[in-house]
Amino acid sequence: MTSSPVEIKYPEEKYFGSFHRCLNEVAQEKIYLEMVEAPPEDKVKAFQRSLVEKNGPVYYAVQEDKVFGWCDIFPNEDPRQSHRGNLGMGILKEFRGMGIGAKLMDAVINHRNKCGLEKIELTVYHSNLAAIALYKKFGFEQEGLIKKYRKLDGLYVDAILMSKFISD
Repeated sequence: MTSSPVEIKYPEEKYFGSFHRCLNEVAQEKIYLEMVEAPPEDKVKAFQRSLVEKNGPVYYAVQEDKVFGWCDIFPNEDPRQSHRGNLGMGILKEFRGMGIGAKLMDAVINHRNKCGLEKIELTVYHSNLAAIALYKKFGFEQEGLIKKYRKLDGLYVDAILMSKFISD
């Protein structure tokens, strides 16, 4: 890591390739995301582009034009559930434990009201203690537990369902 400042930025097209590489690197760790590799780059770029076009709550952690983390909320498209959105995030290994996750969370939570979101939901593996602590710090509460939610390489992992309701 260099000494240049870390910036929390709203996505621009110029960062989409770097975001894809970051997503892929976190996915290949096989322990944090619902994927073990990123989807094809063109699909990731198209999805990011659509979030930005909708002014969706998505932010990147950037240093020297390289994306090393992200946090986003995917609004529910069902009109009866449009007040809800699902949170996702990831940070490259060498940048964890530096407070970047909190900065990203703060940015998306502050932005979510532009989309009419009142309830933010997420699923986190029970073994991801750092993420659980971060979510609790931001007022997320456990709503449920799914036993043996995921099976990878013969190992089962439970998942915790968490949410935060915000009324402005």
